Amino acid sequence: MKEIEIKAHASLSLKTEIERLTGDKGESVEKDDLYFRRPREEIQALRIRVNNGRMEFTAKKQRNIKLSEDNLEYEVSLSIDERENAISFFKCLGFEEYFRKHKRGYSWYYDGIHIELLEVNDLGVFLEMEALLDFDSSPSDVKKAQEKLYFLLDRFGLRNKIERTSYREMILNGIQSQSHTSER
Repeated sequence: MKEIEIKAHASLSLKTEIERLTGDKGESVEKDDLYFRRPREEIQALRIRVNNGRMEFTAKKQRNIKLSEDNLEYEVSLSIDERENAISFFKCLGFEEYFRKHKRGYSWYYDGIHIELLEVNDLGVFLEMEALLDFDSSPSDVKKAQEKLYFLLDRFGLRNKIERTSYREMILNGIQSQSHTSER
C-alpha cells in the first residue's frame, strides 16, 4: 500500500474534538514497535509491531514529499506467539535491533482517513493521520488524499504544529516534544 501520512504535535484534549467530528469515542490503541537494521546499511525500516494483541511485520520504503510522507509499505501478520521466532529469524539474516517505539492512545476513521491521537515514548502527544492508497495510485489521488489531511489539520488548528522529523530521529536523538504533556 501507499501511505500518505502527516503527524502534528497535539494534546490529549483534542480527543473531544475528534469524537465530535467522527461521532465515535475512538478505539483504544497500544502499539509496541521493534525496529531492525543491518549494520553499516541504511535501510528505511523493518518493523515488528505488537498491535492490540496482533503481530505485524512491515518493511517500509519512505519517501518524503513536500506536503506529507508518501511511503510504500509491505506488511504481513503472524500470531503473537511467533514473536521470539521472528526476532531470531531477523537476527539470523544479519539484522540487529535498532530502536523501540511505544504508542498509546486512540484511533478513529473518518472519510477514508485513519486518525490516531497517541502518546509516543517520552516524546509527547501526536495526531497522526493517514490515507492508504494502492501502489499504482495516480498523482491526483495522492493530491486529493493530502488535501483531506490538510483540511483536517486546519479543522483541528494544527497546521502550524506539523512535525516532519521522524519518530526514529526523535527517539535516537533524544528530542523532546514542544507540547509534551502528561494528561490522560
